[in-house]
Amino acid sequence: MLADAKKNSGNESSATLLEVKGLRIEGLSEKGWQEIVCGIDLKLKRGEILGLIGESGAGKSTIGLAAMGFARDGCRITSGEIIFDGIELCTASEEQKRKLRGNRISYVAQSAAAAFNPAHRLLNQFAEGPVDHKVMSRTEAKEKGRKLYRSLDLPDPDNIGERWPHQVSGGQLQRMMVAMAMSCGPDLIVFDEPTTALDVTTQIEVLKTIKEIVTARNVSAIYITHDLAVVAQLADHLMVLRYGNLIEVNSTGQILEAPKQEYTRALLDARTRHEQTAVQISDAETLLSINSVTAGYGNGPDILQEVSVSVERGRTVAVVGESGSGKSTLARVITGLLPPRSGEIHFQSESLPPALAQRSKQQLRKVQMIYQLPDVALNPRQRVRDVVGRPLSFYLGLSG
Repeated sequence: MLADAKKNSGNESSATLLEVKGLRIEGLSEKGWQEIVCGIDLKLKRGEILGLIGESGAGKSTIGLAAMGFARDGCRITSGEIIFDGIELCTASEEQKRKLRGNRISYVAQSAAAAFNPAHRLLNQFAEGPVDHKVMSRTEAKEKGRKLYRSLDLPDPDNIGERWPHQVSGGQLQRMMVAMAMSCGPDLIVFDEPTTALDVTTQIEVLKTIKEIVTARNVSAIYITHDLAVVAQLADHLMVLRYGNLIEVNSTGQILEAPKQEYTRALLDARTRHEQTAVQISDAETLLSINSVTAGYGNGPDILQEVSVSVERGRTVAVVGESGSGKSTLARVITGLLPPRSGEIHFQSESLPPALAQRSKQQLRKVQMIYQLPDVALNPRQRVRDVVGRPLSFYLGLSG
C-alpha cells in the first residue's frame, strides 16, 4: 500500500498509521450479546485511503468508529488491538482518546442533520474543535472555515457559516461537516457515507475535494460506503464485509477487475442498472396537480417560483436537481408542512388546504412523506413498533 510522508511525523512514508488486530465487537439484542464484528484485521498507511464496503448491517460503521477507540451504545469491544500511531486505543484512557478525537482523528457522520447542534451557528461549530484542542485561535479557525467552505464549493462561503443548520440544504450541511472534520488537520479521517445525501454533480465535486485534500496533506482515510462506484474513485484498497466478517481485501483495481469471492462479484453486478420499459397508462386520472406554486422560508427569497406539475395515478415522477434547488421544499409544500406563498394544489380534483393543520384526517392519510434521514425523522424515545403503529392507530383506529 503506497503512501507519502506525513508532514507532522518523523516516521517514514511507509509507516503504518493504524493497525487493527483480531477486532471482535458484540452488540446487545433481545437475545443478549451477539458478535457483530468477527476478528477483523486491517492496516492503514499514511496517505492511504481504505474503503470498507458491504450491505447494511455488515459492520462497516462499527469498525469505523472502533478505529477511533469508540463503541456506540449497545456495543462493546470484546477483544483485539487498535493501534493508532503507536497508541493502543483499547487500553488508552478517556483523556488520551479525547485529545485524539476531533484533532488527530476525525469522523464524518452519514447524517449531518443529526450531527450538528441546531442551537449554534455553523461557523461557530466549525471553530469549536481547533479552539478546544488549542490548534488555533477562534479568529484563525473561522478564517480557515471560510477557506474550506470555498474549497468544497459551498455557496456564499464568506457568509454561509453565519447560518443555522436548518437554514441550509442537506447536501450543503454534509459538505460543511466534511469541512469541520478537516479543521484541525487530522492524520486520519473516518468517512461514514458522507456523500449519500448529495446530488450527483455535488457528489463528484466533494469526492474530488476529499481526494485532493487527502493526497495534498498526506491524510489517511477510512471510507465507508455501500456504493462501489463512489469508493472506486477514492480508495487505494477495498475491504468487503458481510455480517461482520471479512469477505475479501485487495487493491481497488484488483477487486473491481477480478474479484475472488462470489459475494464480491454479486456486489459488482448490483452496480448494473437495467432501464425499465415505460408502462403505458391510458386515460389515467390526474391524481396530483400543482399549479403555479411559489414558496420560501420566513422572509427569505423564493425557493420555488411558479412551479407547475401534474402526476397521474400509477405514475412516478422524479424531481431532480442539485443540492439547494428546492426538491425537498416542493415535497414540504405538497404535504402541507410549508404553506406556499401563492399557487394551488389539487389532489383527486379537490383543492388541498395549504397548511397541514387545515387538512382533514383523510387528506393527511392519502398524502404521506418518506424522509431522507430516518435517524432524524423517527422519535428516538419510542420503540420502532410504537412508531410504526401510531399512524395505524391514528388513521385507521387499529389497536394492539
